[in-house]
Amino acid sequence: MKRFVLSAAGLLLGVLVAVGGYPLSGLSAPSAYASEPTPDLQHAATNGTTVVGADSEGTLWWSDGDGADGTWVDSGVALGKNGVTSLMWTGERFIATSFFSFARSDDGKDWTIRVFPLGEAFDPGDIISDEEFFQRGSMSADEIQDFLDSKISNCRDDYVCLNEFTEDTFDRDQTALCQAYDGKDDETAAQILYKVSEACGVAVEVLIVLLQKEMGLVTHTWPSSWRFDKATGYACPDTAPCDERYFGFYNQVYNAAKQFKRYANPPGTSRFFTWYPVGKQSNVRWHPRSSCGTSPVTIKNQATAGLYYYTPYAPNDAAMVNLTGTGDSCSSYGNRNFWRLYNYWFNPTKEFGTYITSYDDALLAVDGDGYLARSTDGVNWLRVGRVPDVGGANRIAQFGQTDEGRLAVLTAKGEAFHTDDMDDWDSLEIVQTSAPQTFVTNHTVASGDTVWAIASRNGVSVSKVVEENNLPGDGSFIRIGQQLTITKTGEVPQFESPIEPHASHVSLSSLGIEDQAATTVSDDSGDSSEDSSSEDTSSEDTSSDDSGSEESSEESSSSANRVLQPLVTQQGDADKVYVVKRGDTLIRIAYRNGTTVSKLRDDNNIRNVNFIVIGQRLIVGSDSQEQKFHKVEAGDTVSLIAELRDVSTTTILALNSDLQSNSTLDVGSLVRVE
Repeated sequence: MKRFVLSAAGLLLGVLVAVGGYPLSGLSAPSAYASEPTPDLQHAATNGTTVVGADSEGTLWWSDGDGADGTWVDSGVALGKNGVTSLMWTGERFIATSFFSFARSDDGKDWTIRVFPLGEAFDPGDIISDEEFFQRGSMSADEIQDFLDSKISNCRDDYVCLNEFTEDTFDRDQTALCQAYDGKDDETAAQILYKVSEACGVAVEVLIVLLQKEMGLVTHTWPSSWRFDKATGYACPDTAPCDERYFGFYNQVYNAAKQFKRYANPPGTSRFFTWYPVGKQSNVRWHPRSSCGTSPVTIKNQATAGLYYYTPYAPNDAAMVNLTGTGDSCSSYGNRNFWRLYNYWFNPTKEFGTYITSYDDALLAVDGDGYLARSTDGVNWLRVGRVPDVGGANRIAQFGQTDEGRLAVLTAKGEAFHTDDMDDWDSLEIVQTSAPQTFVTNHTVASGDTVWAIASRNGVSVSKVVEENNLPGDGSFIRIGQQLTITKTGEVPQFESPIEPHASHVSLSSLGIEDQAATTVSDDSGDSSEDSSSEDTSSEDTSSDDSGSEESSEESSSSANRVLQPLVTQQGDADKVYVVKRGDTLIRIAYRNGTTVSKLRDDNNIRNVNFIVIGQRLIVGSDSQEQKFHKVEAGDTVSLIAELRDVSTTTILALNSDLQSNSTLDVGSLVRVE
């Protein structure tokens, strides 16, 4: 059994989850380190051959020894935003979970990162708060540049990626929607994003997510110029061609931000946008095809209303069951993907965790608020319900099975629930004791503070605060900004967890590591008069904050956030394609490309040589060039490969004549993507 600690009221409250337990057979007691010391691990699991561990920064390590000899290898992969909350061997693969993402590996050495279909429940009426959405200059230009750099590991030759993009901007006058913009030559994308945010009062994070949602620009390593021309999808309706007057990165970013301000009908503008009123229910379509239907949505804030004006579709049930995949022919994903990307990249929550266990011949995952998802392959996840009476201040702290084989959860408040069928959850009694615990609180003196008030709030005497901080006299003189420490002791409830360690679990003591608290989950039920951000306890807080940057190994996938293997490259002949522009004729196109009208007609199945349309793609010959292929992994589908490689499903089907959209793909086979 694992011991959990819950602090007394008036102290910093939290559940401290130790990774102690029992070692598996075959894992010896600690031995002398052979070469390098064992990392400071928080979790460990084994498949019987390889031991995998996760440290406090979320980095995944592996050892082919028993782990105790110190021969550990850094896999180069980390779930760095919030660290690893659970780690296990499923019988087929290792899976490590974190907030809104998980990593999987067949051997514990090479890992793939994906977005989890969990996180706090998606509310179609509250996709993002007004406070988060309407922030002016929420990131500095340097911070933006660092974030963009972290998303592009290696921009391909002859391409300009978003982190290296520059453009001449021009002046814009102040309007009812935005402040003036001072144009400059060779402004970087980061500078443009910062200045547009400053001018129009829309958060940089929102604009970054919009760039990714619409054109995949944030992670794209070989973007064509048209992606920058249509960067935010502004003036690009689903049912008509884009308006070329608004082409260009600067144009797109500025006009998108301005439009989000316009949706609020501010003073100086007309009340045009009224069909998604805040606080009232509106019927939102699921798809551009009206026959697909609608769902009633109560719009809770202006930011969410603006997202629906910009992309007027809500995800239907099919799109929401599998948050990382596709739904049905009536599914739309824009606002779902905005929510998913924003939370994955920028949600500041630290205590949120996702936990996993094996149950009933499948994998089950649960998030801190009790939402459950099930998977049979460790890749695709379906929501299957929720644990009742948990969430908020009573988040889930541990997940697994009892010694009787029942599915069980333990919460931050020391409550336990178990079930046989995931429908009916019953309370589970746990053994509780208490023990003394010492806490150290850091307090920054604010305007109006007195030593008496600080001591009173912390339940200690004035003399104790004066003595501990060497304050002069009676402590009547303190200054704003001064740092004080307050040490206090109280009886802390402790309780035995009813959840047994997973069969693949490895105790840290067997690896020569003292058992420590692996996860801290906040419990806000008690006195929280002190600023929690300034508190430090004797217990270790392992939540990592990467200041907005993702794990260094994150791939360039536009939405699946998976660490991709390199494309397989071969030399071959490929069609040379020309896109028809305004003023083009077949004669001119044939002349420029060294071919004939009759060949263009035959190669492109053109019935009327006098009729071509702007944007039409014509085969005008062939080039000897590299052909690039995606090597299929377990769980891959045509649509998933399209999403991962940032190409359309139509393109993949055109390049692979033997495939259909629902084809079953053999692991190790090649699918051409370029």
